[in-house]
Amino acid sequence: MNKISLAKRLNNNKRGYLIINAGQGKHKIALIGDVKNEYDTLAKLSKDILKNALVIGFAETAIAIGAALASSAGAFFMQTTRENVCENDNYIYFTEAHSHAMEQRLVYSDLEKIYNQVERIVFVEDEITTGNTIWHCIEEIEGIFKGGKKYAIAPLTNTLSEERKSFFKEKNVDIIYIRDIDKEGFEEDVADILTDGEVYRIDSNSLNKDVKEIIFKTGIRTRRLINIKDFDAEIKRLGDFLEEKYELKSLLKNKKTVTVLGTEEFIYAPIKLAEYIDSISDADVYVHSSTRSPIEVSKLVDYPLHTRYELRSIYDKNRQTYVYDLKESDIFFLFTDGKDKDGEADTLEAVRLSGNKNIYLIRWDNE
Repeated sequence: MNKISLAKRLNNNKRGYLIINAGQGKHKIALIGDVKNEYDTLAKLSKDILKNALVIGFAETAIAIGAALASSAGAFFMQTTRENVCENDNYIYFTEAHSHAMEQRLVYSDLEKIYNQVERIVFVEDEITTGNTIWHCIEEIEGIFKGGKKYAIAPLTNTLSEERKSFFKEKNVDIIYIRDIDKEGFEEDVADILTDGEVYRIDSNSLNKDVKEIIFKTGIRTRRLINIKDFDAEIKRLGDFLEEKYELKSLLKNKKTVTVLGTEEFIYAPIKLAEYIDSISDADVYVHSSTRSPIEVSKLVDYPLHTRYELRSIYDKNRQTYVYDLKESDIFFLFTDGKDKDGEADTLEAVRLSGNKNIYLIRWDNE
């Protein structure tokens, strides 16, 4: 399956497997060059459907993919979210049936603002299995706005059955993807995997005095409707800010490995920062993210994930989150817009446990 491997979901009775993409830079740590190549490939294939489009990336695994596709075409971008990002319950709700966190939503007022300005709405996923969630979303949107908008779906990996492919063809929904995989037998393939990987359950009270904190003030709210050109320009400003205030090139000098870790839904900006670091240094630059997804880990060499850190969320200390296979690096950047101190302490403790000592916390501060 080339870049694709199977992992076993933890305590999920709806679907036992999860497809792990080694070039996605989400659950599995990846070199930024591999991530860029993966996203660029899908963007090139999707070129025609991205013209005059609104791109919607699905939380949490496809947000960065969607933003990258929007960036390739200078399109408007929105993401679904599970966070509270606006007042007065101003959302369009729909659900993701096989997920560990079922609720998905879009900000109603943002979609209302952009709906009549675009020709097509493009949904972006890392993997499409049945397409039920996306179809429910289309029905909700058209039920509200009734504009007969064109729709398309752009996943990295397509595992739709022939029946579901025919369904979307009949509905005039284009589907563009990099790879098409038959998922028959995936449940059986993961059922008996030996799940003997390392698990660290973290409950930290550390004050993080050894961590260098960088606060970047910005007006960009990443979970709201965005002109992606503005977002990309802001990330460029971040690079200039890091160079001017912290001499980033000097910090990176003679470093062989660098890791940038994003948090949950906040992953596009960390990926862009990793791209920038890759462009100004000779280091191997890695990127991935904490996640809500509970996944089994194994010592098996061919299994994609080997170590799981269980953390309080950096957005809500009462929510369990995870990060997998943290790498010891010469310099480590935790890049987040989260502000929960308990979750922050847990995440940084996991970073330390993996052998990292030269740690920077970059806070995307939009308040």
